[in-house]
This record gives sequence, structure tokens and C-alpha cells, in this order.
Amino acid sequence: MKLYSCCFLIIAYFLLTISCSIAKDLPGKDLFYNSKGKHGSCNHCHVNGNSAGRWDFEIQKIDEEDGKKIPSLKGIGKRKDEEQIIRSIHLMKKMFSFKLTDEQISQLAEYVGTL
Repeated sequence: MKLYSCCFLIIAYFLLTISCSIAKDLPGKDLFYNSKGKHGSCNHCHVNGNSAGRWDFEIQKIDEEDGKKIPSLKGIGKRKDEEQIIRSIHLMKKMFSFKLTDEQISQLAEYVGTL
């Protein structure tokens, strides 16, 4: 019984390590945290993929009470296909003046799909 438990733990650790390293190696992760638009990076509003509150278009800032709710990106890869994510990134690029190439947008979409 102990042998089965040890084997299970080793396999689980190995699979967890692989899945974590895949997300770390995605170039889109660096873009998510470091590409700067008019108001900061993607992470500014989607902190680690979660919502940071509401975006007030009038004052152009995050506000806890007023404005449009900032959506969480957690699980977005299960709800939307890559093309839908790319269209959303193009919209954010236009609205918030991100300077991204088409290749970078594809990389960012690939990373966002893993959140």
C-alpha cells in the first residue's frame, strides 16, 4: 500500500511540475505582465488573471464601485476559443494603446488561454 502511495505522489508531483513549467515558458506570460499600454499591463486590471474591480471609463481608472466590471480571465480557455481571445486582445490593444505585433498577440492569447 505504501508503494502505491509513493508512486502516486511521485507521478502527481511530476505532472504538476510539467504543467507549471509549460505556463512559465510561454512567451505570452511575459507580455501579460510586462507589455505596457496607456494604463499599465494586462496584469494591472486582471491581477494574475483575476478581476481587479471595475473600470471607470470617465476617470480612466480602476474603481471598486463605479464602472464596468473587469472580467476574470480564469478558465477563459475553456469558455472561448483562441480566435475569440485574439479578437478581445485586439480590442484591448486599440482601447488602451498596447503596442503588440500579431505574433505577440497570438503568444498572449495562448498564455491567457492557460489561465
